[in-house]
Amino acid sequence: MHDTILLSKISQSLNSCCKELKISKINKMSVIVNKDSHIDDNNLLQYLKNFNENLIDNCTEISIEIGDLPDQTAIIKNIEGDLTE
Repeated sequence: MHDTILLSKISQSLNSCCKELKISKINKMSVIVNKDSHIDDNNLLQYLKNFNENLIDNCTEISIEIGDLPDQTAIIKNIEGDLTE
């Protein structure tokens, strides 16, 4: 349950970042999560493909790093993608 909330927060933040930075498609991204989180690159990719289908596809590379963060906290460390023209 808790990871579903965190996945939703990552999804919403990703939408905001991409809108602000005018990114139309994400090619690669990295996210830092708490050591107790069950989020991994596969389940994050599947979640984002469902809820951010305009930004994410099967070619998107996602890496997860473990950091010393509070529960229910994630940091989008890096986003690489195509810019809106």
